[in-house]
Amino acid sequence: MRAHTKGGGAISEKSEREHGRISFASVPFEKPSWRRSLLTPVILASNVLLGLWIYPCWRTARITWIPSLDGLTRLSGDSGRPIIFYSWHAYEPLTLCAFRDFPSELQPTGIGHDGVLSRMLQRTTTWLGFRVWVYRRKSPVRPKQQIINMVNTRRCNIGLFADAGGPYRRVKPGLPEIAHATASWLVPVVVRGRPALRLSWPRRYGFPLPFCRLVACHGEPIDGLTATVDRCQEALEQAEAEAMIALERDS
Repeated sequence: MRAHTKGGGAISEKSEREHGRISFASVPFEKPSWRRSLLTPVILASNVLLGLWIYPCWRTARITWIPSLDGLTRLSGDSGRPIIFYSWHAYEPLTLCAFRDFPSELQPTGIGHDGVLSRMLQRTTTWLGFRVWVYRRKSPVRPKQQIINMVNTRRCNIGLFADAGGPYRRVKPGLPEIAHATASWLVPVVVRGRPALRLSWPRRYGFPLPFCRLVACHGEPIDGLTATVDRCQEALEQAEAEAMIALERDS
């Protein structure tokens, strides 16, 4: 349900609206301008094209998780605490494929925003069976707090990109702050693939190719109650190095 504020410039979502597997933050937010609606066909076309690219790769990829996921499954069951899987934006398409065979009890909800670039990927993600939760960028409630509220309400695992919003390849302070406020575990994840197509514009991304070999490395869980930016950065860089070594070894 939507309710306009007196000023007419903000909208409040009184309950989360479900569109397939996409849900939205229940916060007041500024209504987008009519000009942005003109981009709707572009957004749809982007999702369709990405889906046509990703789906054959998603179906045919050979995926290896290092180490196995048994430890994370036990951690999730024993602690009863959410897990935040975090990575760099550059690995987003590869990570999407790597989570294909992830245990259902560990499967994270992807975090996106209501901006154009994020929306260009969201439908593709849901078509592959994943859930996406969208925060509002133009809201009096900060995105970080929106995510905290969602995790504390749902107690679900989530997937975040540590460099979202830039600067790229640098963990932002919001990541450990979210983990601390939600008593979550932090697990760094890096996925490398071969063969893969690497693009540097408009963002640096690695795209899988059909029948590719994917190596997904996850680091040791970090207790979010004591996590720091430096610790999260170091763990993700270590996972990145281990993924490269593992891919070279298996080639």
